[in-house]
Amino acid sequence: MQDIDTRKTFHIDTLCEIEEKPIEWLITNYIPKNEVTILCGDGGTGKGFVSSAITSAISSGEQVFFESEEEYLKQQRKPQKVLFLSSEEDISKVTKRKIKLQGKTIEKNIYVLGAENEHTYKIKIGSKELERVIHNIKPQLVIIDPIQAFLPPNTNMSDKTTMRDFMGGLKALAVKEDTTFLLLAHTNKRESYGRQRVGDSAEIWDASRCVFILGKVDDNTRYLSQEKNNLSKTQPTVLFEIFNGQVIFKGITDKKDKDFVSNNFGKSKTSQREEMSKLLLQLLKDSENNSIENKELKQIFIENSGCSKSTFERVKKELIENNEIEVKITGKGKERTSTITLKE
Repeated sequence: MQDIDTRKTFHIDTLCEIEEKPIEWLITNYIPKNEVTILCGDGGTGKGFVSSAITSAISSGEQVFFESEEEYLKQQRKPQKVLFLSSEEDISKVTKRKIKLQGKTIEKNIYVLGAENEHTYKIKIGSKELERVIHNIKPQLVIIDPIQAFLPPNTNMSDKTTMRDFMGGLKALAVKEDTTFLLLAHTNKRESYGRQRVGDSAEIWDASRCVFILGKVDDNTRYLSQEKNNLSKTQPTVLFEIFNGQVIFKGITDKKDKDFVSNNFGKSKTSQREEMSKLLLQLLKDSENNSIENKELKQIFIENSGCSKSTFERVKKELIENNEIEVKITGKGKERTSTITLKE
């Protein structure tokens, strides 16, 4: 068989042709430039709020709640463009408010496609549409929420080869367009931690340079644990809370996701109904003024829990009967609005 000279079909660099480059960071020690980073967590742990805080800070050049002041001042980050893709939230009703609540925000630097935009569903990982949008906007950060919704239809996330190709394509696109990807993912329901907790595919973990897992310490405190960092020392876990819709830094700990999750192993499981009640109450606590319009709350609840509309109505009814929430109705006819409020 005749040998094929592959250099005639496409160019392969020799090591001496490659320029050595230093590691660059979008957020020092947390999100590397021109790479893929994963942020995952259970429903109701605050993925949307954390990604909103990152979006706000990158758009304005301000400090992100989890980075040290020393590293922030050293980096001297300028305001930069962010492309925010979400299939789970209505941008005008939910995401815009979340982002603005996080502090100084330069709105003209944030480009958004949300659940209410028909074009959102045409953009898929690996598609020419995604590449075209990124090329035209030239964002320094692209947030995809969640990765599961932006994969082509019928993608088998448990297929290692398929997911490896998709993740490799994102990495190549990040380098080509000089951008950075932050992918949001759901955790699975297995009693596991670390690599086994990330969505429906361990390949997502393997292909990412940095991986964060969000979780709850208690009813008020959440944790942001950096579980993987291939380019720097793994950073301490950040503790935070969400107060009136704003992410508030509370401190750091050496504990990791395994430590927090292990505390729950072997304990009797709370009934699904109790879990759903906790989720609905938490969504209200995390909102501005502890109040959300009924249709909007239903949408967020279903997206975070995966439950049906009837489950939402049943949980809401029980919480009203238990005097934990109340319904406030304003306007008449087409102007009639129903708002759910947490009772003090």
